[in-house]
Amino acid sequence: MSGALTLINSSHGYGIRVVHRPEFVEVLYKTLPEDVKNRIKLKKQVVNVNVFDDYVRVECADGTFEEGSVIIGADGVHSRIRQCMQAFADGKPHPGKSLPSKSPYLATYRMVFGNIPVPEGQEASVNYEGASERVSTQLITGTSRAWIAVYDALDEPTSERIRYTAKDKDRMLEKYGHLYVSPNLTVREVFAMRTSNLGMVNLEEGQVDKWTWRRIVLVGDAVRKLEPHAGLGYNSGVADVVALTNKLRRLLQTDSSPTTETLEALFAEYQSERQKFEPTVDSLSRRRARATGWLSPMNKVMTKYVAPWTNLAYYAMRYINGPFVSSLPVLEWLEEKGLPEAYDIPYKYHPMLDGMELDDPKKRSRSRGPSSSSLSIFTGTAMLAAFAAVGFQYYRRLH
Repeated sequence: MSGALTLINSSHGYGIRVVHRPEFVEVLYKTLPEDVKNRIKLKKQVVNVNVFDDYVRVECADGTFEEGSVIIGADGVHSRIRQCMQAFADGKPHPGKSLPSKSPYLATYRMVFGNIPVPEGQEASVNYEGASERVSTQLITGTSRAWIAVYDALDEPTSERIRYTAKDKDRMLEKYGHLYVSPNLTVREVFAMRTSNLGMVNLEEGQVDKWTWRRIVLVGDAVRKLEPHAGLGYNSGVADVVALTNKLRRLLQTDSSPTTETLEALFAEYQSERQKFEPTVDSLSRRRARATGWLSPMNKVMTKYVAPWTNLAYYAMRYINGPFVSSLPVLEWLEEKGLPEAYDIPYKYHPMLDGMELDDPKKRSRSRGPSSSSLSIFTGTAMLAAFAAVGFQYYRRLH
């Protein structure tokens, strides 16, 4: 890991940080002004939406309604917003309130997972992985918490929605309890350290074709689902929100009440731009999953014999993952403090610096090392995901 971390730092000027997502969201929430916090409605479940010529209305399960200008569906893989939007686009009435029996995505693997205190003797901010045929293990350590997972290939890929029981989780841990998650810890040992309930889900993969309709637009898992080994799912969703926010902000600076037609054009442009990243994101995610839970002899050969004895990891980070990270969008109006002094790979997009906007030519002339550019916090977050594609350790002592 040390070589990969050094390369990440030299390439981008930032290292990797492992954080617990709920704590990350809590930190962001606490930075909001009180008047903004008061506009965030918690414990709400959307059951229906309506789109009118100049506004939208959302119906919640508790009988309340919310109105606004647009609906941004960030409600995940089982998105109710997507379900309603697709029905409207197809000319159908409001869909039933129950989830459809099938997902638009396809699952090849399933995962049982949990979190534990960092095991004694394990280094912080390390991603340990064990690879084998159709099964893999993972232990990711933070500063005070660690995350554990066992990935298992399904007998056949499926789009069916499956709700796993406590017995299903126990059976999977019993089957794979002897496997190693790090050089000195087994699955059985680390799962015994858990401090909360276990989760078990199918790991879906794929994309939907339609991201927007009239005043509705989708982001994150509502438009794509990625297997979690590479960590690209959440970070791709963040990039969606950043790209969409930039566009909406620019529009509202010149048009405070845009028409539906104007919003449709903006949302279509957003989808087109973000979809340019989809082949790379999907490929990185799928390859990472299959590099550990082997589905073919070639997966095994690449993992056990080619990757450890060649410079493929270096070239992947420098010439595939690095340029991918450098081209991700940033909040172009948000000033960031503490920018790195030097990094090797130029960034395509730039936040505001010292009060100068993105299109200010003076900003472009500022030099910060070989790239003459800067990095936003959102790009730094996505960097963790992109470089997880090669920054891990294999342990042949899996069985």
